Amino acid sequence: MVGKVITIAQQKGGAGKTTLAIHLAVAWSALGQKVAVLDTDPQASLTGWQGVRSARQAARAGTPQVSAITGWRAPAEIERLAKGFDLVVVDSPPHTETEARVVIRAADLVIVPIQPSVMDLWATQATLNLAKAEK
Repeated sequence: MVGKVITIAQQKGGAGKTTLAIHLAVAWSALGQKVAVLDTDPQASLTGWQGVRSARQAARAGTPQVSAITGWRAPAEIERLAKGFDLVVVDSPPHTETEARVVIRAADLVIVPIQPSVMDLWATQATLNLAKAEK
């Protein structure tokens, strides 16, 4: 069985993509799901979080596996992870360029977080259009 791929995408920075990816991955892991998280954002905040978390606590069952990759290699890595995990959570970069497009294309579900402001709502349209185009 192949795991489900959930991509967190939004062209606007600061919308909470990384925070949402972390919280979903940890919650699903705590529920017994085997979860991988893929950090495709060049800022690599999710990878940094994993480094701090690993330094503070020993690895234990139910901890999501975190890896990072960017660009054209992301779809192959997503496919590889989906073969070994129940869920693959992808943290995407804050734009709708190639990197975001390929991880949206690989997703079974795209989650588009927004902050409660009209500017964030306006910025969401490009991501929604991209998700629709990539089906």
